[in-house]
Amino acid sequence: MKEHFDIKETGFCEVSQKETVEKIRVKNILEAFEYIVDLAKDSNLASDFYHKASTYIRYASRKLKLSPLQTVLLALFVDRSENNSIRMSEIASYIGCRTTKMLRLSSEIDTLEEKHYLRASRSRDYLSYRVPVEVLKTLRKNQPYIYVTEPITDLQSFFDRFNDLMREMNDDEITHETLLAQTNDNLSEIKNTYFARTLKGFSLEEEDCLLFIFMAHLFIENDDDFIGFCDIDNLYDNDKIPNWCKSELRSSTSELFEYNLIENVNEDGMVRSDCFKLTEYAKTELLSELNLTLKSKSDHNLIKSDSFPEKTLIYNTAEQNQINELSSILSADRFNEVQNRLRTTGMRIGFCSLFYGSPGTGKTETVYQIARATGRDILRVDVDKIKSCWVGESEQNMKKLFDRYRNICKDSTLAPILFFNEADAVLGVRMEGTTRAVDKMENSIQNIILQEMESLEGIMIATTNLTSNLDKAFERRFLYKIQFNRPTVDAQIKIWQAMLPLLTEKEAHTISSQFDLSGGEIENIIRKYTVNAILSGKESVDIQSIIEICRNERITNSTRVKIGFHL
Repeated sequence: MKEHFDIKETGFCEVSQKETVEKIRVKNILEAFEYIVDLAKDSNLASDFYHKASTYIRYASRKLKLSPLQTVLLALFVDRSENNSIRMSEIASYIGCRTTKMLRLSSEIDTLEEKHYLRASRSRDYLSYRVPVEVLKTLRKNQPYIYVTEPITDLQSFFDRFNDLMREMNDDEITHETLLAQTNDNLSEIKNTYFARTLKGFSLEEEDCLLFIFMAHLFIENDDDFIGFCDIDNLYDNDKIPNWCKSELRSSTSELFEYNLIENVNEDGMVRSDCFKLTEYAKTELLSELNLTLKSKSDHNLIKSDSFPEKTLIYNTAEQNQINELSSILSADRFNEVQNRLRTTGMRIGFCSLFYGSPGTGKTETVYQIARATGRDILRVDVDKIKSCWVGESEQNMKKLFDRYRNICKDSTLAPILFFNEADAVLGVRMEGTTRAVDKMENSIQNIILQEMESLEGIMIATTNLTSNLDKAFERRFLYKIQFNRPTVDAQIKIWQAMLPLLTEKEAHTISSQFDLSGGEIENIIRKYTVNAILSGKESVDIQSIIEICRNERITNSTRVKIGFHL
């Protein structure tokens, strides 16, 4: 006897069909499925089965717009829908046939999968299926399931869809090839977004583009800044990352590094060659449409202007005039006016200022007080943290710093101050004809800073103790160069009295005429004197104690040997 699916795929018996339909009234699809499943048990899906189940099959197939055989198979899968891993061998065992027969019906099962009635999981070990919950919901409503996807209109909907695809990928319901093709299709739907246009402009290989989108997905969904190979495995079939991919990532030769899209994780000062994260540029520039900067990097790690306590700083007359002028220009209204005028004349609109002079003369504190007075936050740069022992990374760190500052300026109503504190290491004279790797790195960093200063649109202030070793190229690019000299006797008197109000002018003059101290040194002395006064219980000023502390403040003619090295 021929099997039913070899005969027009129906096997319906025309004899007494009308009579059967008249006797039995099927109420809904699930009721029809129930009868089909009961009759299919141990039937081998032979012609007799189709004769007995014809009424139910016809009703359900018309409702679902499926062929009779597809309807029967779907009924068998729906009956096992509580199991998210239905295997062909289970169906074969139930209907009393060999698994090979089910394999011959694979094309019909594939059609059910294409229509999204079934989802297949093709893992390394076996093939299994599940019936999506959405399908069961529509069957309960006695309706056919029509798979509809939400339109991809922007970057958010693109990554929402990618998240769904990755869920299917993790369940082995789609292959890497399908993921790649679907992602490319989805990307074409948002081709006019900045994200899609920028990626296209990089001309990335398809696999590299997918890898970046995957890493961006991890950051968006989980705020993941520590992406290892174990995470990247999930992007590939059987969780096996290709050797070429692992090799390019380990050696930092991937195009994603070249275009500043990803970087290695830096852990306790050591670069991890097996862990990666999105660059600040990728997060704040490429993904700017998603407004992730505020969610993932609150306040950009800036030092807030209102966090600086107000201090009265006393300068020599020349310095006071220059600082007043700079503070006035950096006020919000005045700064915008000045920048607009510079822009119309074709001049650089960035403000780069250099504070130089001896230690303790108030350079750093002046930056803080200017920030407080003008309401500008500070992005503080510690040069030592920028430098790395890894070839090329110091330069990358410096580029990323300026990229980050640019992005912060775009995201801020008031441009913050980019503050290079104690920048001696990068402002010195560049070395010519150097062969040492460290010297080459120093020159490269300096060249990057010089280039960035040319295009800067914000505010940069650098402090240094250098007095004569400043590179001429830097000197030209600093619009304001304010030298902080040691305070004169008159200035020292004011500092003493401002910090220690109980001190008379005569006493302050006595100390100032004996010791040539900077403002920082005077502050240290007064702090130490105050501690001693608290411990001894003295409330009146002891001028002799202050003079003794002054004598011990400065370490001169030191014979101590310096330990360690510096770059």
